[in-house]
Amino acid sequence: MLKNVLTTMSICLFLLSCLNPSKDLKKDESEELNRISLASFLEKGWNEKDLGSVDTFFSDAFIREVNSVKLASNKKELRANMQVYFTGFPDLKIEIDNMVSEGDQVYINWTISGTNTGIFGELQPTGKKIKIGGISRVDFNKEGQIVREEVYYNELSLLQQMGHTLKPPVLN
Repeated sequence: MLKNVLTTMSICLFLLSCLNPSKDLKKDESEELNRISLASFLEKGWNEKDLGSVDTFFSDAFIREVNSVKLASNKKELRANMQVYFTGFPDLKIEIDNMVSEGDQVYINWTISGTNTGIFGELQPTGKKIKIGGISRVDFNKEGQIVREEVYYNELSLLQQMGHTLKPPVLN
């Protein structure tokens, strides 16, 4: 009899735990939603070149750093920064190589590719194809919006693939 009662109680506890998810499960769900949100933005914002998607995925209090240089501190500056790439590389595509999350942070390894057929910043088009890998750390707020992005990639390699070279320094 006692064995039946214990078995029944164990089954009930198991079922209740399934109905009442733990904090870890909620954390896992939040991390998954952040990964899905970031992947959606990369597809819509970068691959489809939809600058309006910035309003959907980003917080008003947003900061973007590229190679430790602050390039955007609001949505307007972010859209302008993205437009520089779209103008320089109209066929630009980004692929996610790997994505992991921990809490409110998502880390991605990515690869961009494209052809430099437009002005890139102040650089004239060279017609050269580029393919560059990089990493990003993206922070989300509790509402699931991006509040910070840190991007790291080899800018020298990008410029060399575009056909630019370094000149040795002038020494006195």
